[in-house]
Amino acid sequence: MVASGGTINFSENCHNIKLSIRENVLNSPMLSIPKGGDDVVLGVQWLQSLGTIAFNFQKLFMKFSSGGKEVELRGIAGKLGKMISSNGMRKLLK
Repeated sequence: MVASGGTINFSENCHNIKLSIRENVLNSPMLSIPKGGDDVVLGVQWLQSLGTIAFNFQKLFMKFSSGGKEVELRGIAGKLGKMISSNGMRKLLK
């Protein structure tokens, strides 16, 4: 289920994907969704696995603990990332 209350069919279920963000490596199951426009969507299931999370949407960051250390993810204000299609993501995952 998505935020709007609707559902999206997914193409593939990928287990134990390593997501590298700078020096942080996070393991997570991921779904390949034919949505387009986003590199990665951090789903509720993954967010629930993190426990307590601090968000600051004005400064575009979130903090949580992973593997015994504090992780801080920061957004880039005013910049759009490179878009990848679900087919492109599927190719990367293979």
